[in-house]
Amino acid sequence: MSKQVTITIDGKKIQAAEGANLLQVAHDNGIQIPSLCYHKKLSPTGACRLCVTKIKGTNGLVMSCTVNIKEGMEIIAFDDEIEETRKHTLDYLLAEHNDHFDGTYNDEFRQWTKHYGLNKKENRKYPNISRSLNYKTDDSSPVLTYDASKCIKCFRCIKACDEVQGKNVLSFSERGITSYIIAGFDQWNESECDGCGECVQLCPTGAIVEKPHRDEIQLDKLDKKVITTCPYCGVGCQLELSVQNGKIVRSEGVEGVLPNDGRLCVKGRFGYDYVHSKERLTTPLIKKNGKFVEASWDEALDLIASKFTEIKEKYGNDALAGYSSAKCTNEDNYLFQKFIRVVFGTNNIDYCTRLCHASTVTAMLKSIGDGAGSNSIEDFATTDCLFVTGNNMIETHPVTATYVKNGKYVGNQLIVCDPKWTPLVNYADIWLQPRLGTDVALLNGMIRVIIEEDLIDREFIEKRVDRGMEAFQELKQLVAKYTPEKTEEITSIPKEKIIAAARMYANAETAMIATGMGMSQQVTGTNNVFSLINMMMITGQIGKERAGIDPPRGQNNVQGATDVGCSPIIYPGYIPITDEENRKRVAKLWNVDVESLSGKPGLTTVEIMHAAYDQKVKGMYIMGENPMVTDPDLNHTEEALKKLDFLVIQDIFHTETTPYADVILPAASFAEKEGTFVNSDRRVIRVRKAVESPGEAKDDWKIIVAIAEKMGYDLGKYSAESEIFDEMAQAAPIMAGISYDRIEHQGIQWPCPDKNHPGTSTLFLDKFNTPNGKGILNPVEYVPQSEKATKEFPFIMNSGRILYHYHTATMSRKNKSLTDFINESYVLMNPGDTVKFGFNDGEKVKVTSKQGELETTLRASNEVAEGELFMPWHFSESPVNRLTRSDLDPFSKIAAFKLTACKVEKV
Repeated sequence: MSKQVTITIDGKKIQAAEGANLLQVAHDNGIQIPSLCYHKKLSPTGACRLCVTKIKGTNGLVMSCTVNIKEGMEIIAFDDEIEETRKHTLDYLLAEHNDHFDGTYNDEFRQWTKHYGLNKKENRKYPNISRSLNYKTDDSSPVLTYDASKCIKCFRCIKACDEVQGKNVLSFSERGITSYIIAGFDQWNESECDGCGECVQLCPTGAIVEKPHRDEIQLDKLDKKVITTCPYCGVGCQLELSVQNGKIVRSEGVEGVLPNDGRLCVKGRFGYDYVHSKERLTTPLIKKNGKFVEASWDEALDLIASKFTEIKEKYGNDALAGYSSAKCTNEDNYLFQKFIRVVFGTNNIDYCTRLCHASTVTAMLKSIGDGAGSNSIEDFATTDCLFVTGNNMIETHPVTATYVKNGKYVGNQLIVCDPKWTPLVNYADIWLQPRLGTDVALLNGMIRVIIEEDLIDREFIEKRVDRGMEAFQELKQLVAKYTPEKTEEITSIPKEKIIAAARMYANAETAMIATGMGMSQQVTGTNNVFSLINMMMITGQIGKERAGIDPPRGQNNVQGATDVGCSPIIYPGYIPITDEENRKRVAKLWNVDVESLSGKPGLTTVEIMHAAYDQKVKGMYIMGENPMVTDPDLNHTEEALKKLDFLVIQDIFHTETTPYADVILPAASFAEKEGTFVNSDRRVIRVRKAVESPGEAKDDWKIIVAIAEKMGYDLGKYSAESEIFDEMAQAAPIMAGISYDRIEHQGIQWPCPDKNHPGTSTLFLDKFNTPNGKGILNPVEYVPQSEKATKEFPFIMNSGRILYHYHTATMSRKNKSLTDFINESYVLMNPGDTVKFGFNDGEKVKVTSKQGELETTLRASNEVAEGELFMPWHFSESPVNRLTRSDLDPFSKIAAFKLTACKVEKV
């Protein structure tokens, strides 16, 4: 803790940390020294000169934002001379400034000029010359506008882009009075600006403003502002939504609240218009004679109840199955899994995590007893070394990536391991580019280097690893054959890089691993993560602050949906369904007979679809999932859905899956409901209602309860979402100490066993969650992939996400702000291959695998290696999963999305 010192400001004694910023200390203590260029998230600039003060023993006026306090300082913040100086400074700035105000943005400059009476022209000394300066306006960005006539050259936007977001896109062009902000070399739309809007949020004058709803927003006419959680990736950014006339017109980051501390990405700031899309589902729909017709809620619910009951009675409980949703709240998902288990009477429940992180969770559960991230998101800025593998973080988790870039800014080390170039490579000390599917060989090779150079942590192995050095010797024996030369041969990575990366990771005082779907979505996904954990354990890079393994979750509530039991093998809180005592406990909580709760493991996501194809599963209830985009081998998925006797889909839009439904139910979006999500660092955070649902759309949990009632079951008499959460906290001991009251202002990270517990920012500090509290080494051999390039299919396809869209893009493609950046499919091919096979950049091509085919646009790009392709899977008109295979990892049942043999032909 920093030493406390005492200073005096205008006669008021103040205690604060030695070295703290004087201006911030003044603000924190209610002394509002004027400022425009200063922001507590940025380094001081001293550009606006409004924060001048007098400090005893120092000559002249001193800008308080540039001063660090020390014991005994005596400061004068306000006197006649200082105030006259500030007024003069503002008057001078105002002379060059276009002071037209349209009421759409927060104008700090205008507030100060009004404070000093300069809003009245008779009080100004200098004539306004802004019109004569021919200031530039740049309207080229899809999401923002820059007006140089309003810019006071305070540097806030430049520093926000550089120091907060780590992008360094903005700078000044020209000099003196006519200088102005540019993005890149000139035009905003030609720069690397990705539209995060940090500059918009921190601009004090309205020189940079967002484009969406500029003709609507009036700050003095807002209905309300609501703090909630972003509905996109698993970072869990806190948003403040501005609502006007019942419509969301602005989204801003909430300053001073983790995990994002005001930061947002382009989706979080500009991706909310889908909420008010005219394409929203607004009434129940029933398929009659092959066409959907509107129906009342009673008619739809009666039909659902009768059909599900009929299937259950005729074919048995296991003929029914459900997909829950990573996009819905914990409360929705908790009641959904309760419905499947109590009403359907089966454990056939899963969701998209099986398609994303199942192998990561499987390996982590077996090795360390928990499948969740061991660290906090803000630790990405402070760990000494970060090993990022199979994770395109800048595009998939942009705000987490800002912390990584902040860490690089202060000298932390970064290793990126990815077959495809990603933007994070620009910041990396080492980029390892293995051939697709060779991750186990690479990691075994790194482990061998660590062992050969004696970089292991013996004390950690002896105290924290099951069977200690005996288990270590088994790992040592297995990796002995993975010499740097052999590893280079398998992976194509130069041995010097392999050795350097191993040393960098092992020698770091603290190191974290950020793994992603590039590692997990393989038939060897579980073994990939076992290898990561082996390397982590023998170096002791877990069990301490700023060290561990962290799989950032792809969707907003992937973590929470599993936490609350949406799994075929676990109940809420990760307790196995085979645990008889827990099943009795849950049965009592749910007020049902324990015999009615099946102890038989259910089917996973892909297994459910296989069972539907084999006509063993007859009926399905899908909430907020879109398997006709997300599932592998879509031709097989399509046939499986067609074979179902009855399918209910509950969603906010028509999707690629709804045509196969018998009943479609309209649900509420994130902005229309109360509840909670759990983000990637186990932080339970609030979701709050901002606007009303369209038409007759209902909250997901209310629909679930209503179907249960129609089927003769009482899931509970809930009057508010907080009551569902309280029951959920009883069912899941990891959340036992969390309640809505406790997370009103800040989320709490589980485990939180009681109401006095502060939550857990770092896991495994004392022990692992295994039966004996020790970590388990799982040595695994590299096995070459069965899917290989051939003469007929000469390429290996990789797939993934891009920044501007979100998984199935059901939400993101309903936002013009996002589609203006990109709205069409493409396939990346190495330029060498385009020459070799006679393709041209930008031409239409057909991509074919053994499973199916699609058409898309070819892009020549060095982002992929020769012989490899990459496609984003957001675009339903070119669905990548028409190509992918449904081969499964034997341990986690995840499909092999990342390696598909393909051929490419001209259209």
